[in-house]
Amino acid sequence: MLSQDGPPVLAVFFARWSKPARTMLPVLEDILPEYQGVLRFALLNADGAPVLLTRYGVLSLPTYLMFRRGKMTDRFIGLQSKERLMELIEEGLQKV
Repeated sequence: MLSQDGPPVLAVFFARWSKPARTMLPVLEDILPEYQGVLRFALLNADGAPVLLTRYGVLSLPTYLMFRRGKMTDRFIGLQSKERLMELIEEGLQKV
């Protein structure tokens, strides 16, 4: 997930029991094609990733972490509209 080469990665922490995280899944699926080749998506089930939750200080779901060259460059949290999520992604891509 944290490759030194290739496009930036947007890691999305979610859990099926989290209504906001479940609500975001179709939004993420909808925007995937728009970022093909530009951004990689990694969907991480929070229940199966306690070490990563601790390492990155994830306290709320969904949490979105953007990585470039193995380093976290941006973080945003919570339920977002499709438009707002795309704005946040675009802002994050400008930082990487």
